[in-house]
Amino acid sequence: MAKIRLLEVFGNNIFTRRIISNFFEELKNMKENTIELDFSGIDFISRSCADEYVKQKKGIQKKIVEVNMSDNICSMFNVVKSQYDEKGISFSFKVCSNTKGLIPA
Repeated sequence: MAKIRLLEVFGNNIFTRRIISNFFEELKNMKENTIELDFSGIDFISRSCADEYVKQKKGIQKKIVEVNMSDNICSMFNVVKSQYDEKGISFSFKVCSNTKGLIPA
């Protein structure tokens, strides 16, 4: 399993869809099939980035495991989930806690 500290990749704020899209392209090229993404130190992710993250994660053929998501980050993924729910598009989420993210399973 590969482990990536997102703070080292993005700094403490994640702002653009393109950054997320490019990041997932790099993940696709990794040899490991399971990748742990550590959200420690990430203070902010924009709604558009959270949305792009969900889309990219659903399209990747690897197991992505999120750890150490703050309540603020989990809240933004909840906003994205509610927007999908309003459109009648649903997907399951893991329960958000101090160590697991609220990302589609």
